[in-house]
Amino acid sequence: MRWLPMLLLAACACLAAPLHAAEKDELPTGVELPVKVRVGLTVLNITEIKEVAGRARLYIEVTQRWTDPRRRFDAAQAGSARIDRVGGDAERFVGSIWTPGLVVDNQISPPQARTIAVSAFADGGIVTVERYEADFRIAMDMSAFPFDRQDITLSFSLPRYARQEAILVSTETDRLFSRVESRLSVIDWRPLALSFVYDESTGWNARSYSRLHATVAIERLSGRFILRLFIPICAVLAVSIFLLWMPGVHPKEKGSLVFSALLALAAISFTFEASFPGSISLNTPIAMIISLGYFYLIIVLLIDGVVAGPHDNRDSRFHPLAVEIRRHARWVLPSIMAIVCAASVIRAMPA
Repeated sequence: MRWLPMLLLAACACLAAPLHAAEKDELPTGVELPVKVRVGLTVLNITEIKEVAGRARLYIEVTQRWTDPRRRFDAAQAGSARIDRVGGDAERFVGSIWTPGLVVDNQISPPQARTIAVSAFADGGIVTVERYEADFRIAMDMSAFPFDRQDITLSFSLPRYARQEAILVSTETDRLFSRVESRLSVIDWRPLALSFVYDESTGWNARSYSRLHATVAIERLSGRFILRLFIPICAVLAVSIFLLWMPGVHPKEKGSLVFSALLALAAISFTFEASFPGSISLNTPIAMIISLGYFYLIIVLLIDGVVAGPHDNRDSRFHPLAVEIRRHARWVLPSIMAIVCAASVIRAMPA
């Protein structure tokens, strides 16, 4: 009969083990539902932005905070009101407790260079800090290139729990630890601000799920694109001034100049698209200026060719009219083109 107590202890252990394992999947007890999961975000770096593909690579640090009374401990006995764990110890501890299962919906690649740290407090508070690099799907609007501002949004959600069970929040305390580093690896961009917006989504069985959008606003450094983009275009379009103001140029030479300018515009457009994907293929001010440039050069050549004969022939009945047309065209055509180009640029510039 001496082995009977041992069997009873073994049976109790077997019954207790599944309950302890199931505890990982059960919501914290003794707290008000929904469980509040506080989220903070630090964008440590933006290493790559692909406008056409709608993808960005970010190095981020995500902080989560929640309270689980089941994780309380005696601070006096432990010798501290907080126990910190990093690396492998943190991974094992997180694997043994309940976690909200936070995910980023628009993350499209597995985390790289991932590290994690966990702090457990005597009152049951849990704080996890996860740092990693990954690719994220983003929406890019190139219509204002190169004067555009873009929003890189990370959509956090809790797919395991409906909003009646757990919700995402970002308090003022969390936002104090949320920021964007001022120096980024993407050299043509600078950060503006980081903001949080609450949202909901519909999931399984038409249940509502909590979402939190963290948006990083960035601005393209447009000053770096003036020499690379606008100066070559202006130099090619300046051929029209030569055609309108230089006397004694043979019509064949004018045609050759315009044809060469059209080829130069085509070469510039291909070069821009290769260097700055989306600058020509999408509806940008640069694409509009180049497209209008083709039409403008043809109009200049056509008007100059039509009035050239009567203008040079003083005996023609249309000579006075041709003289007036050429005299006004010298100013009107370049002015209209300059105004249209300036308007497209000004309209694209941020307010």
